[in-house]
Amino acid sequence: MHSLLGFTEAQKIAERAVADAGRLGLRISVAVTDEAGALLAFARMDGATRLSARTAVDKTQTVILTGKATLDLGREWRAELDEEPELFYGMIARPDVVPFGGGVPVHIEGRLAGAVAVSGATSIQDHEIALRSAPAV
Repeated sequence: MHSLLGFTEAQKIAERAVADAGRLGLRISVAVTDEAGALLAFARMDGATRLSARTAVDKTQTVILTGKATLDLGREWRAELDEEPELFYGMIARPDVVPFGGGVPVHIEGRLAGAVAVSGATSIQDHEIALRSAPAV
């Protein structure tokens, strides 16, 4: 396998996320980007909100900017809240940073190759669906 995430694999990731959400009775949006944050695949299930569509894309950008799962990033920031609250509030005010679950990195051959993000369920459900959709890469 080469170290880039391409359209075909991105489509498979999105399809796995949609199928997983469907089995759980959830309606989600899913976005998959390459290592530069360019959108490769996107799906919004019937009944998923328009806000979930934009949030899924924003979560991928957060992963690309930080290299971390959005759930982990949010937990780290909340843990640092007591020490440096201005940093936490400043970062969450950024329009391109989403500090709650649903965005996960996609690694190929040990390198960040892209991101997959899910939105529309709880942040934990979003995170779990995203994790389950990407491991075959």
